[in-house]
Amino acid sequence: MRLEHGMSVSELARRTDIDKKRLWYILDGQREMRVDEFLKLCIALRMDPRSFVTREMIEEVAEATRQSIGRSDNPNT
Repeated sequence: MRLEHGMSVSELARRTDIDKKRLWYILDGQREMRVDEFLKLCIALRMDPRSFVTREMIEEVAEATRQSIGRSDNPNT
């Protein structure tokens, strides 16, 4: 998407306030992206963050939430 927008890594780093070296590592797959960085990149590249979420992801989060809530209700677990 960066290339489709004709944007250099330096320009993307400036627009997102992400350190250029860190952004290079993220784009190269050498570093994991934090949520705040993901959202900044989506905004800078005019992408809807929801387009990256699959039905499976939603179901996994829902299940993990149910399990977490279930544990907090039972002090013996």
